[in-house]
Amino acid sequence: MIDDGGSMATVAGELARIVRAHRETRGWSLGGLAKETGLSKTLLAKLETGTGNPSLETMWRLARAFDIPLSTLLGDDEPPEIRVIRAGEGQTLTSESGLVARLVLAEGRSHRTEIYEVHLAPGNDYLSVHPPGTEELVYCTEGSLQVGPRGREVELSAGDALLFPGDLPHRYVSARGARLLSVMSYPPARQ
Repeated sequence: MIDDGGSMATVAGELARIVRAHRETRGWSLGGLAKETGLSKTLLAKLETGTGNPSLETMWRLARAFDIPLSTLLGDDEPPEIRVIRAGEGQTLTSESGLVARLVLAEGRSHRTEIYEVHLAPGNDYLSVHPPGTEELVYCTEGSLQVGPRGREVELSAGDALLFPGDLPHRYVSARGARLLSVMSYPPARQ
């Protein structure tokens, strides 16, 4: 693998996250992935714990089994950085009938998506983590809250949004209560 400045442990950890995310999205056990790739469960377990050192042939077998480009396994499809979208930021679109819409986020990637309307009661402090490869967009509609990966939480007020990797342990905290929309994007499943 090419190491462009990051440590090999970081590269191995990212590969582990990617392989696990694609395997779990398809509902495969390690045995199922071994059957699909012709690789041993021991080798696959090492890859998923970040201790393996895969050959190019191993990478090609994984890419073929998941039906993804090899570059995805090499980390070219990076998870999003944490992005804060403040109220009033983003392009506003107005229709002839008077409807006004603000574009909060546009992504061209293929994901399965779930949208939740959430109410945080005053004093709520909720911890969460989602399956590997999940991305989350939180849009505050009322009140205020602190949200984001643990230790990197961001204060959001009504109209603010935050995009972050949802597979990192993260918190939702609100002293006075808040309402929000949570949009979960999961890695695409093979059709």
